[in-house]
Amino acid sequence: MSQRKRSIITASLLATTLLAASPALLAGNHSSHHGDNQHDMTEMCDNMREGKGHFNKADRQEKMAEQREAMANRLKLSDEQREIWSEMHEEKRQQHEKRMGKWQKKMDERCAQSQK
Repeated sequence: MSQRKRSIITASLLATTLLAASPALLAGNHSSHHGDNQHDMTEMCDNMREGKGHFNKADRQEKMAEQREAMANRLKLSDEQREIWSEMHEEKRQQHEKRMGKWQKKMDERCAQSQK
């Protein structure tokens, strides 16, 4: 058998083996993750009610303001440009607040359902 035929057969066998094994590799045991999800949801609902972690609005806004100020300094913006910069970010923050209001309602409903 020539080298070329051997290479083609070997490549075909390798490709077939990889394709046959891929569903088995992708199909993991997800049942253990489901149990953790309920615990995570309870913890997330508690954090939301208490305003901790991601739900600490004041802390997050403070960090974002610091990041924006650092970026403005790196860009060497003038006073006029900084005003425009602040207005842009204020508009963005208001849009974000509107979206977060909708998300907050959904989270309240999910947390109420998980308590039942």
